[in-house]
Amino acid sequence: MQTSSKIIIMTKMKKIKCSDFESKAQNLKSKIQSSKFKIEEICRARLRFSRIVCLNLILLTLLNFACVNQSLLKNKNVPAVVGENKVSDFERDLQSMKTADFDFIFVFRRRDSGVFDSEDKKYLRANTPTGTNRFVSTDEARAFIAGSRYPFLPENLEALRSRFLVEDYSKPADQRTPENTNANK
Repeated sequence: MQTSSKIIIMTKMKKIKCSDFESKAQNLKSKIQSSKFKIEEICRARLRFSRIVCLNLILLTLLNFACVNQSLLKNKNVPAVVGENKVSDFERDLQSMKTADFDFIFVFRRRDSGVFDSEDKKYLRANTPTGTNRFVSTDEARAFIAGSRYPFLPENLEALRSRFLVEDYSKPADQRTPENTNANK
């Protein structure tokens, strides 16, 4: 009798244990399913939010490009051609000579409008005053600008005019610095 009661008790315990396990498993399954549902719901909400944000950014960008600044349309002072205000190399170099405050400024060009070669440069240097402060090659070596505080001798200018076209951009006589002044005062 004892063995049979033991078996019955054992089988009842197993049944109890199995039923406990099954109920716990069922409970756990329901929790997992509800958490999956919550996670899916959160993911859907995030996806909806990101879509709304992206759509708003696209709309704002399109509106920004579609709107025209009315002040730009009303402004009629916009230059038609951008390159018109560009200063040529020759004008810039000539202005730098004037800014350097040279009393005598001469521009030398070949008569055939060609490029200065080494012989032309030697001839130019030989017939300018020794105190000539600056020589600048400009217009792609088609012109030389000489700046000096000392006057060019008439015979040197005639020799230069016989070989080159000479343009005189010197200061008027009343605006020149007197020769006897000390520049370091």
